[in-house]
Amino acid sequence: MTFDDGPHPSHTMSILEDLEKYDGHATFFVLGSRVQHYPEVLQKMLQQGNEIGNHSWDHPQLTRLSKNKIEDQIEKTQDAVEKATGIEPNLVRPPYGAINNNVREYMEDMKVALWDVDPEDWKERNEKKIVNKVMGKAKDGRIILMHDIYQTSAQAAGKIIKQLHDQGYQLVTISELEKVKKDRELSGITISE
Repeated sequence: MTFDDGPHPSHTMSILEDLEKYDGHATFFVLGSRVQHYPEVLQKMLQQGNEIGNHSWDHPQLTRLSKNKIEDQIEKTQDAVEKATGIEPNLVRPPYGAINNNVREYMEDMKVALWDVDPEDWKERNEKKIVNKVMGKAKDGRIILMHDIYQTSAQAAGKIIKQLHDQGYQLVTISELEKVKKDRELSGITISE
Protein backbone atom coordinates (compact mmCIF):
# COMPACT_ATOMS: atom_id res chain seq x y z
CA MET A 1 0.00 0.00 0.00
CA THR A 2 1.12 3.52 -0.72
CA PHE A 3 -0.17 6.81 0.63
CA ASP A 4 0.23 10.20 -1.05
CA ASP A 5 -0.06 13.86 -0.01
CA GLY A 6 0.66 13.52 3.72
CA PRO A 7 1.75 13.52 6.36
CA HIS A 8 -1.38 14.31 8.35
CA PRO A 9 -1.15 14.47 12.17
CA SER A 10 -4.13 12.19 12.88
CA HIS A 11 -5.05 10.32 9.67
CA THR A 12 -1.49 9.19 8.95
CA MET A 13 -1.04 8.14 12.58
CA SER A 14 -4.25 6.09 12.39
CA ILE A 15 -2.92 4.28 9.30
CA LEU A 16 0.39 3.67 11.07
CA GLU A 17 -1.47 2.10 14.01
CA ASP A 18 -3.36 -0.24 11.67
CA LEU A 19 -0.18 -1.22 9.83
CA GLU A 20 1.57 -1.97 13.11
CA LYS A 21 -1.41 -3.97 14.40
CA TYR A 22 -1.27 -6.28 11.36
CA ASP A 23 2.52 -6.32 10.97
CA GLY A 24 2.34 -4.47 7.67
CA HIS A 25 4.47 -1.82 6.01
CA ALA A 26 3.67 0.85 3.45
CA THR A 27 5.38 3.56 1.43
CA PHE A 28 4.35 7.14 2.17
CA PHE A 29 4.92 9.69 -0.61
CA VAL A 30 5.07 12.95 1.29
CA LEU A 31 4.76 16.60 0.33
CA GLY A 32 7.72 18.66 1.52
CA SER A 33 5.43 21.53 2.49
CA ARG A 34 3.70 19.24 5.03
CA VAL A 35 6.81 17.42 6.26
CA GLN A 36 8.17 20.50 8.00
CA HIS A 37 5.04 20.71 10.18
CA TYR A 38 4.87 17.02 11.19
CA PRO A 39 8.42 15.64 11.48
CA GLU A 40 7.34 13.33 14.31
CA VAL A 41 4.93 11.55 11.95
CA LEU A 42 7.78 10.79 9.54
CA GLN A 43 9.95 9.57 12.39
CA LYS A 44 7.17 7.18 13.44
CA MET A 45 6.88 5.91 9.84
CA LEU A 46 10.53 4.94 9.82
CA GLN A 47 10.53 3.51 13.37
CA GLN A 48 7.85 1.07 12.25
CA GLY A 49 9.74 -0.04 9.13
CA ASN A 50 7.78 1.95 6.58
CA GLU A 51 9.32 3.79 3.65
CA ILE A 52 9.19 7.47 2.75
CA GLY A 53 9.11 8.72 -0.83
CA ASN A 54 9.20 12.18 -2.41
CA HIS A 55 5.90 13.52 -3.80
CA SER A 56 7.14 17.08 -4.55
CA TRP A 57 6.95 20.19 -2.38
CA ASP A 58 3.34 21.27 -3.01
CA HIS A 59 1.84 18.94 -5.64
CA PRO A 60 2.16 20.75 -8.98
CA GLN A 61 2.07 18.87 -12.26
CA LEU A 62 5.84 18.72 -12.74
CA THR A 63 5.62 18.30 -16.53
CA ARG A 64 4.22 21.84 -16.76
CA LEU A 65 7.08 23.46 -14.85
CA SER A 66 10.43 24.88 -15.91
CA LYS A 67 13.51 22.80 -15.19
CA ASN A 68 14.46 25.11 -12.30
CA LYS A 69 11.04 24.75 -10.69
CA ILE A 70 11.07 20.95 -11.11
CA GLU A 71 14.47 20.79 -9.41
CA ASP A 72 13.21 23.06 -6.62
CA GLN A 73 10.13 20.86 -6.00
CA ILE A 74 12.25 17.70 -5.68
CA GLU A 75 15.25 19.13 -3.83
CA LYS A 76 13.26 21.10 -1.23
CA THR A 77 11.33 17.94 -0.39
CA GLN A 78 14.50 15.84 -0.18
CA ASP A 79 15.95 18.43 2.21
CA ALA A 80 12.79 18.57 4.35
CA VAL A 81 12.66 14.78 4.72
CA GLU A 82 16.35 14.60 5.52
CA LYS A 83 15.99 17.35 8.13
CA ALA A 84 13.04 15.50 9.74
CA THR A 85 14.47 11.97 9.62
CA GLY A 86 18.15 11.98 8.71
CA ILE A 87 17.51 10.08 5.46
CA GLU A 88 16.82 11.16 1.89
CA PRO A 89 14.12 9.32 -0.05
CA ASN A 90 15.26 7.17 -2.99
CA LEU A 91 11.73 6.86 -4.40
CA VAL A 92 9.71 9.57 -6.07
CA ARG A 93 6.09 9.64 -7.20
CA PRO A 94 5.40 12.63 -9.42
CA PRO A 95 2.01 14.24 -8.71
CA TYR A 96 -0.69 12.80 -11.02
CA GLY A 97 1.91 10.28 -12.23
CA ALA A 98 2.95 12.95 -14.75
CA ILE A 99 6.52 12.42 -15.93
CA ASN A 100 8.65 13.30 -18.95
CA ASN A 101 12.36 13.66 -19.74
CA ASN A 102 12.55 17.11 -18.10
CA VAL A 103 11.19 15.63 -14.88
CA ARG A 104 13.40 12.51 -15.08
CA GLU A 105 16.48 14.71 -15.34
CA TYR A 106 16.00 15.83 -11.72
CA MET A 107 15.33 12.42 -10.26
CA GLU A 108 19.07 11.64 -10.12
CA ASP A 109 19.34 8.13 -8.66
CA MET A 110 15.74 8.08 -7.49
CA LYS A 111 13.34 5.44 -8.73
CA VAL A 112 9.94 6.54 -10.04
CA ALA A 113 7.16 4.57 -8.34
CA LEU A 114 3.67 4.64 -9.82
CA TRP A 115 0.73 2.33 -8.95
CA ASP A 116 -1.54 -0.49 -10.15
CA VAL A 117 -4.74 0.08 -8.15
CA ASP A 118 -6.32 3.55 -7.81
CA PRO A 119 -9.64 3.69 -5.95
CA GLU A 120 -9.76 7.48 -6.51
CA ASP A 121 -10.23 7.94 -2.77
CA TRP A 122 -9.48 11.66 -3.16
CA LYS A 123 -12.63 11.98 -5.26
CA GLU A 124 -14.85 9.23 -3.84
CA ARG A 125 -14.61 10.05 -0.09
CA ASN A 126 -16.85 7.06 0.65
CA GLU A 127 -15.22 4.51 2.94
CA LYS A 128 -17.22 1.49 1.76
CA LYS A 129 -16.72 2.26 -1.95
CA ILE A 130 -12.99 2.76 -1.44
CA VAL A 131 -12.69 -0.58 0.38
CA ASN A 132 -14.69 -2.38 -2.34
CA LYS A 133 -12.65 -0.86 -5.18
CA VAL A 134 -9.34 -1.81 -3.60
CA MET A 135 -10.39 -5.29 -2.52
CA GLY A 136 -11.81 -5.97 -5.99
CA LYS A 137 -8.43 -5.29 -7.61
CA ALA A 138 -5.87 -6.20 -4.95
CA LYS A 139 -3.59 -9.06 -5.98
CA ASP A 140 -0.11 -10.29 -5.20
CA GLY A 141 2.51 -7.75 -6.26
CA ARG A 142 0.12 -4.88 -6.92
CA ILE A 143 0.75 -1.35 -5.67
CA ILE A 144 -2.30 0.36 -4.18
CA LEU A 145 -2.55 4.16 -4.28
CA MET A 146 -4.38 5.97 -1.49
CA HIS A 147 -4.14 9.36 0.24
CA ASP A 148 -3.49 9.76 3.95
CA ILE A 149 -4.91 13.29 4.21
CA TYR A 150 -8.57 12.25 4.15
CA GLN A 151 -10.39 10.74 7.11
CA THR A 152 -12.47 8.46 4.85
CA SER A 153 -9.27 7.15 3.26
CA ALA A 154 -7.67 6.47 6.63
CA GLN A 155 -10.79 4.62 7.81
CA ALA A 156 -10.94 2.63 4.56
CA ALA A 157 -7.21 1.85 4.83
CA GLY A 158 -7.77 0.32 8.26
CA LYS A 159 -10.39 -2.04 6.87
CA ILE A 160 -8.29 -2.84 3.78
CA ILE A 161 -5.19 -3.59 5.86
CA LYS A 162 -7.20 -5.97 8.06
CA GLN A 163 -8.91 -7.70 5.12
CA LEU A 164 -5.68 -8.14 3.17
CA HIS A 165 -3.97 -9.49 6.30
CA ASP A 166 -6.86 -11.88 6.93
CA GLN A 167 -6.56 -13.14 3.33
CA GLY A 168 -2.89 -13.94 3.92
CA TYR A 169 -1.27 -10.98 2.22
CA GLN A 170 1.87 -9.41 3.67
CA LEU A 171 1.88 -5.65 3.23
CA VAL A 172 5.34 -4.41 2.25
CA THR A 173 7.04 -1.24 1.12
CA ILE A 174 7.79 -0.64 -2.56
CA SER A 175 11.47 -1.40 -1.99
CA GLU A 176 10.59 -4.66 -0.23
CA LEU A 177 8.23 -5.56 -3.10
CA GLU A 178 10.97 -4.92 -5.68
CA LYS A 179 13.30 -7.23 -3.75
CA VAL A 180 10.64 -9.98 -3.64
CA LYS A 181 10.04 -9.62 -7.38
CA LYS A 182 13.79 -9.92 -8.10
CA ASP A 183 14.11 -12.95 -5.80
CA ARG A 184 11.16 -14.63 -7.52
CA GLU A 185 12.62 -13.88 -10.93
CA LEU A 186 15.99 -15.37 -9.95
CA SER A 187 14.21 -18.44 -8.57
CA GLY A 188 12.01 -18.84 -11.65
CA ILE A 189 8.83 -18.28 -9.66
CA THR A 190 5.94 -16.71 -11.57
CA ILE A 191 2.70 -15.50 -10.09
CA SER A 192 -0.38 -16.03 -12.25
CA GLU A 193 -3.21 -13.51 -12.27
